[in-house]
Amino acid sequence: MTGQRNFKQFLLYCTLSQEDYDVVRPMIWARNRRTLRITSALSAAMGLIFLVVNLLTNSGIWIPYLFLFAGSAFVFFTLRIIKNHKHRASFGMFLCYGEMLLVCAYAGILSTQPSNFEIPATSIIVFISMLPLSIDDRPVRMYSFMLAESAAYLVVSYFLKSSKAFSLDLQNTATFVIVGMVLYGVICVRNVREIHNSVRVEKIQRSIITSLATVVEERDENTGDHILRTGGYIGALADAVRHDERYANVSMEFLKNVVIAAPMHDIGKIKIPDAVLNKPGRLTAEEYELMKTHSALGEDIIRRTMKDASDESYFTVACNIARHHHERYDGKGYPDGLKGKDIPLEARMMAIADVYDALISKRVYKEAYPKEEAREIIAEGAGTQFDPDLVPLFLEAVR
Repeated sequence: MTGQRNFKQFLLYCTLSQEDYDVVRPMIWARNRRTLRITSALSAAMGLIFLVVNLLTNSGIWIPYLFLFAGSAFVFFTLRIIKNHKHRASFGMFLCYGEMLLVCAYAGILSTQPSNFEIPATSIIVFISMLPLSIDDRPVRMYSFMLAESAAYLVVSYFLKSSKAFSLDLQNTATFVIVGMVLYGVICVRNVREIHNSVRVEKIQRSIITSLATVVEERDENTGDHILRTGGYIGALADAVRHDERYANVSMEFLKNVVIAAPMHDIGKIKIPDAVLNKPGRLTAEEYELMKTHSALGEDIIRRTMKDASDESYFTVACNIARHHHERYDGKGYPDGLKGKDIPLEARMMAIADVYDALISKRVYKEAYPKEEAREIIAEGAGTQFDPDLVPLFLEAVR
């Protein structure tokens, strides 16, 4: 039964949609980056040692080792540079495949040396066949690459080696490719389990966040169901951003974090006195200044309560939303007076959703605006209060 369940999980992973795959992709990237840095360092060291030895002994076989050293060193240092790169997952996979091609080329060059013509390079074949297991990607791409790299090696072996050496190369390659495919199936099963765990943890996380935000909302008698409505608007806006080519560089992980963190935007109000928070009328200048502190207080609460969070990207998004959702595009907002694109994207998105809901909701000091009038006010604020690129997307999303 266990084998049947694992096989079903493997098939499930093979058929994941891109959105579902993006759930586990950050974990895959973290593993790939760590493993690839180690293998790159080892490959560069091996290439350098062999290069020096061959240059000192004048053996004449130095080009493959220079090739291996230079390529591996390039991958190693590039991985250090792109540690916080926005496209790190996609570019990281490009580097993974690039280094595998590098090792294949190295093995091919080495096997064509006259002194190696009759040697079935079993150790090299093992290295090539098992190397894909050190990284992780979609099964179709991984299996295709395993077959392609093995075929490329066998083509070289067929034309440059004797039939006996080629026969042994063929047996070794087939054996290790089959083993590699089976082992990669095990990796796929593990990824399915990680996706399930991620979804479970995300549900728990959302429940805790919603509970905290609800505590704040229950103290504020003016904003009933505000977090639920703004959460819906943010979800719609995030979906519009995802499909807009101007935001092609914005990751699914980021947008998901924005939606999850949105209920935390007013968490700082928990420290505002009830007399100010629930005042039945407009605030005085002093009271308004006190109310404005909720954004900085919210960031402080998130930093202290989530300082040990393992998901750094979510932590950053939550802090930015809490602190900067009252910034204005023209720089006249608070608490920092940020202007234009200096305001984090997540805060620019939250600002529109927050104001729109405030407009269409009844308060003790005002009546609710009709939705059409509220949309007109949001449109008029494009370029002054709100990001002019996001406003049309928001208006279309809520229409």
